[in-house]
Amino acid sequence: MRKFFFFVLTASLLAPIAAIADTYEALCSENDCEITINEFGLSAPNGFISKDKISQWYTGGDDYNLALGTAGGAAGGTAGLAVATAACMTGVFCPVALAVGVFGGGKTGSKLGKGKNVFFTVMGKKDDGSNYVQSFRFINKRTAKKLKKELIQLTNLQMGQFRETTSS
Repeated sequence: MRKFFFFVLTASLLAPIAAIADTYEALCSENDCEITINEFGLSAPNGFISKDKISQWYTGGDDYNLALGTAGGAAGGTAGLAVATAACMTGVFCPVALAVGVFGGGKTGSKLGKGKNVFFTVMGKKDDGSNYVQSFRFINKRTAKKLKKELIQLTNLQMGQFRETTSS
């Protein structure tokens, strides 16, 4: 029995550990970009950062895209105002038509912000000592969830946890 446990322990220590090595299609500042994560670190449009130099990462915003919501609200409010103005010209009670048109249009338009966007930001120091910040987003929550697990494994940091890094 002792030999069996020795064999299992030795085999588990010598077995290859699953390596991290994936490239993700993401959106960086509304442009397509590639995020590559491997056992050495993270590569993105802002350059490469080694895993030991990543000081913090976080994710969020998976329920509401502020830019789309704001744009949608403004467009919906403008459309509602146009409809309400037309209604005023036909003799409908004008203040009520304006209030309902602008508020209803804005509320409906802001629903454009509802989506599946998941935002990531990775921060740290590059090998040359300069600061590194890379933000990107995914539309697919499954992809974001996979990257989140890989970032935890790569950095040994939970989301939002901070590690002091050195520049050398």
